[in-house]
Amino acid sequence: MITRTVRGLPDENGYVGQNHQAQIPANHPQNPDADNYEQFVRSANGTNDTQPDEFSYNIGNYSGKFVVDANKNIYLIPYRDIKITWVTTTSGMYFTLVTEDGTKYIFNNEETTQNNSCSGDPDIYTSAWYLTQIILPKSKRTINFEYVVDPGIAIPNTSMTETWGRNYGYANTLQGCPSPTVLVLSTCNTTRVQRQQKIKKITYPGGTVTFNYNFQRTDLSAFTTESVYALSEVVFSNGSITTEKYLLNYITPDRLRLSAVSTADASNNVINAYSFAYNSTTLPAVNSYSKDHWGYYNGASNTTLLPAMPGYSGANREPNIQYTQAGILQTITYPTGGTTSFEFEGNSYSHYGTSGLVADPVYGSTTVSKSIRTGYANGTTYPDAITDSITVNLNVDQYLNFTVSLTSCCGNLSSCYIKNVSNGDVVTPANGQSYIWLDSGQYRIMMIASHDEPTASDERVIVNATYQTQTGTTGIAAGGGLRLKKMITYDGISHDRDIIRTYTYQFAGDTVSSSGYLTNLPKYRYSFTSMRPNKGTSDMFRWPCDVWIRTSAAGNEIESAEGSVIYRTVLETDNQNGSSRYVYEFMDNSSGVGSYPYGPSSNLYPEKGSLKEQYTYNSAGQLLTSTVNTYSTFTKGNIDGWKAAYSKRDDIYANYSVEQFVNNYYTYYSNGALLSSSTKTEYSGTDVLVTETDFVYDNMNHILPTRIHNTNSQGDDIWTFRKYPTDFATPSGTLTTGAQALKQMQDRNMHNIPLEQYEQQIRQGVTTTLGAQYVRYKVLPATSATMVVMDTAFRLKTAAPLTSFIPASVLNGSVKTDANYEPTISFKTYDSTGNIREQQAIYGVKEAYIWGYNNLYPVAKIVGTSYDTAVRYINMNVIRNPSSDAALRTELEKIRTGLAAANVLVSSYTVNPEVGVTSQTDPSGKTIYYEYDTIGRLKVIKDINGKILKQYSYQYVQPITQ
Repeated sequence: MITRTVRGLPDENGYVGQNHQAQIPANHPQNPDADNYEQFVRSANGTNDTQPDEFSYNIGNYSGKFVVDANKNIYLIPYRDIKITWVTTTSGMYFTLVTEDGTKYIFNNEETTQNNSCSGDPDIYTSAWYLTQIILPKSKRTINFEYVVDPGIAIPNTSMTETWGRNYGYANTLQGCPSPTVLVLSTCNTTRVQRQQKIKKITYPGGTVTFNYNFQRTDLSAFTTESVYALSEVVFSNGSITTEKYLLNYITPDRLRLSAVSTADASNNVINAYSFAYNSTTLPAVNSYSKDHWGYYNGASNTTLLPAMPGYSGANREPNIQYTQAGILQTITYPTGGTTSFEFEGNSYSHYGTSGLVADPVYGSTTVSKSIRTGYANGTTYPDAITDSITVNLNVDQYLNFTVSLTSCCGNLSSCYIKNVSNGDVVTPANGQSYIWLDSGQYRIMMIASHDEPTASDERVIVNATYQTQTGTTGIAAGGGLRLKKMITYDGISHDRDIIRTYTYQFAGDTVSSSGYLTNLPKYRYSFTSMRPNKGTSDMFRWPCDVWIRTSAAGNEIESAEGSVIYRTVLETDNQNGSSRYVYEFMDNSSGVGSYPYGPSSNLYPEKGSLKEQYTYNSAGQLLTSTVNTYSTFTKGNIDGWKAAYSKRDDIYANYSVEQFVNNYYTYYSNGALLSSSTKTEYSGTDVLVTETDFVYDNMNHILPTRIHNTNSQGDDIWTFRKYPTDFATPSGTLTTGAQALKQMQDRNMHNIPLEQYEQQIRQGVTTTLGAQYVRYKVLPATSATMVVMDTAFRLKTAAPLTSFIPASVLNGSVKTDANYEPTISFKTYDSTGNIREQQAIYGVKEAYIWGYNNLYPVAKIVGTSYDTAVRYINMNVIRNPSSDAALRTELEKIRTGLAAANVLVSSYTVNPEVGVTSQTDPSGKTIYYEYDTIGRLKVIKDINGKILKQYSYQYVQPITQ
């Protein structure tokens, strides 16, 4: 599967398809000039797509990311020796992926996503490409995948923004400039409609896997008017006969959780089952406001998504382990009655993205109040004029929760304002409650009342202000999500034998802090300046209005590919076998560009997360072994992205001398990390044994070690050399058999096949070759196109180490090898799907193989004759598609009979495809029979007379008598 994160526009409509990559300004200027001003504007407006999309692939043992440039060149992150191709068609696009063994994967089934915004047309794009076919490298046989599409599921999403401003016009009357004391909240409720592709059938040579969806998902009823079904059965068959079946059951309705996976026979009789238990805490609605910074449930009774800030009562977005665990898997129960139980705890960190230590602030709340009064009220006469103040010292930037009540009448005065003592800036709050953003510093809240007119009234100023003061710091903080704390394995018989593994995430000797490193603290606020005219004027003079915006979703990346928190060291303790400490490579865990308008990670450190050190201890805490690894890094290429945003904007005087921008350039590196050395030390009492291994990579295309160095007990240097197809020059001209195959392997990305290996010893400066092997390949016709197969295996013939050795190389259209090589085995013929038909050891006899069941299974091995001789006695139509085991045995017996006088050894087999061997006849003609139960487990082994040799019985959590 290949998925996509769209940045800007979908690449086919922008960065790649319209060559918007070329719109990234040369030399990366921070401010525009006359030549590139329009590039800044179009990037800020989203018209130009100057950011490459991020694609992620996950197939078999291969996973990673890639980006694509305007020429459709692929940049793999991290680099691997696989070939991905963007294929454009008249109806769209798809991808092919070829691994280093030549297997080809085709992703040609699109999944679409529709984002419905609060304004504008829906945004519809391809969000994933599903695997449709695998082409095997040798036989060219295919594995095909079919899908069904779910109805559109509209997942709701709520985003909130809050805007306030500060203006510099006269009388605070700029047109369209937000008030500094009144926060303007806007809420946008959107939906993401996803039409998910679900696997329906896999067809492969010899069988099919069918996926049936019959369990109705009531948890999605609120998001679609159509019925949606979950996977209920997985059925394996070898054609018309079911060979395996698995049934799936679920817990519903609030969330879909797998409750059991059962093995069943063709009649749906359950034979055994695995069951799953979960944390019982109920999860909230999908669009709940009760979530932390990373989106995990935190149980908070929030009425907004805007996170609380000092002095402002917003949402509680902090993690809460009690609720983060809601619905998490806790226990797996096996058919035998045994269990594996999991205990989790919340992630924690004591370090930020680099090596900075956490010093998160701890706040205390302070409230100050004061009132003044002038005039006459209730028979009391107050002073005619009063001026008073409250001094507030803020040690952190924050919202001031401010309430003022102003009362006056008949031309008399009551007023209040807040003055910054250091720079004299004044904010005049509105009557009533407001939240006022103030930078740290000293402020004076001024209260003024005067009774100048002789009226029977009074004037009052009542002030109440609440602010936060940082009272200290904490060195460990909670991160989003869970980590494994303990795992208990019970055998179903006695808890005395429980295997208990516990995990501790602290540096050695540290019992206070965490070894966790946070990716980034979330950033919810940004600002820009909008040039606005004064209200009620017709002049064109513009005044700056500083606009601050707070968002409910972090603008920066708060998770890397490894998660929000990574751990530099973990201690695993086993109650039976001691403990192991793992230390991982770490350079910088920060991700993305940290300033507005932000941007993705530049993956500068590909070695991050690789195992650096491992220490193993016995149950008494004594060190048994240590391993220390070092890595080297490399870069194959890079591609740039760029994003601009306005920092100062004018809707009339729009030009590069007036408008200003903030912008971020970032780079994706196609790079990787390679193990360059590994030192293992073993401790036994006072004895220490050190083994050092060095790895050298001479070819950065296949990135496999080409030289491996060790030192033996005599102090000699031992080098092992390996050569792969791309280590040879590309053959050209008229090619020999071996050169033809070599070129095909290079062209088909068959790069990880070792062709030659030799071992050399260096003793006192003298190099000798101890041994060597070489395999020559050839090209043969296949079912489709051609195939590359082994031709001859060679080994070095020498009675003593050689002082001269010539490694294999390409010369004049052929592969030249050392003269001391001698052949050991010849692979003579193959069938059209790449199955060996005949081989012969150089000093041995011929071996022939007969393949049946449409060339899927070997049904006979004949030692002492050729394939062509053996097949003269049989009808291959019967072999390829036998009507029964007896018919196949009868046909194969003809070889034994026909070659009885030729001193050959014939072994033959019958098979129940996708189940197992049903009979085996040895060279003497004796047959052993194998029988299986209804779910394909071996049940009985019988001899030729029907006598039971072995019988197998399977019991699951039942008395033995049942």
